[in-house]
Amino acid sequence: MAATATNKATKKSDRRSQIIGIARKRFRKTGLAEATLEMIAEDAGIARPNLYRYFKHKSDLLSAVLVIEAEAINERRRCKIVDVENFAGRLVRSMQATVEIVREDRFWAEIVSPEIVPYTAYVASSDPIVLDSNMAYWEPILAEAEKNGELASGLDHGEIRQWLLGIEFMFMERREIFPTPETVAHFAKTFVLPALVRRD
Repeated sequence: MAATATNKATKKSDRRSQIIGIARKRFRKTGLAEATLEMIAEDAGIARPNLYRYFKHKSDLLSAVLVIEAEAINERRRCKIVDVENFAGRLVRSMQATVEIVREDRFWAEIVSPEIVPYTAYVASSDPIVLDSNMAYWEPILAEAEKNGELASGLDHGEIRQWLLGIEFMFMERREIFPTPETVAHFAKTFVLPALVRRD
């Protein structure tokens, strides 16, 4: 009995992962606004009611896809800061790299477009798994900064991560205010660093 239940759970988990991969391709092909659960169910070869066994709402499916997409962006960001030696440099370069990566990617450009961003920002900020993927990027940077005495004292890492997520969404979305990665770097140095970097 226990083995049967485990096998069923494994199959459901595998099928769920397959659906997430299929949805990711559909979102990238059709666009987030135009992609529907009907399309995703058809791509997956299942009836739409069966899709609800795995995801009740489009936002649930988007959250799962955002985790994978965020991990891919995080890996690209890590590559861009590997040679940066201090916390201030890593912080600024990370935010600049985020804007560079997102604006050259069609899927992410839509995610942070003014029409869609209120919805996607809500999904990203309200889903603990999406937030955890963001924390997975920032936590080693924050922990090392704290260890090296570079991080301002008395700050909660979770709150820093949540605030940085909001700042990043603002930088990504508001092209008219932050038109280039260099502009983002300037504002990050001028306003974000003073809030987080320890002053001697």
